[in-house]
Amino acid sequence: MRKKELARELLISYLTENGIEYAKSRVGINFHVDTWNFLLWHDADDPLFFRLALPGLLDVTDENYAAALMACNMVNWNYKVAKASLYEYEERGRRHASVWVCYEQILTSSNLEPSLPETAIKTLLGAAEYFQNVINE
Repeated sequence: MRKKELARELLISYLTENGIEYAKSRVGINFHVDTWNFLLWHDADDPLFFRLALPGLLDVTDENYAAALMACNMVNWNYKVAKASLYEYEERGRRHASVWVCYEQILTSSNLEPSLPETAIKTLLGAAEYFQNVINE
């Protein structure tokens, strides 16, 4: 694998081997596992940075803002290498926010394993379930 495409190629190899369809976009690689939409965020300036995201866990409103922050904090406290955060964006001239959970790792020779994508997916699914349990309490 070429260094400039390392994170992307590692994921594509895993998806192909497991029969998971994916699509390339301008921001990365999208794929689905069960009903969940995943995104490998592409960073052309840092090909050794593996950031797999599970976007849109919760649309954040004024009413659930504090609960969303507390649930994110609980995920961050209880899950290693996964972090939950509010992602703000603008759509049609209006500001929105949603909760994303990301699995992030710098790829090195010691952690460059074919199992990394599977580990990342399982970690994100666990973190998403935990987030939903906390937010629904």
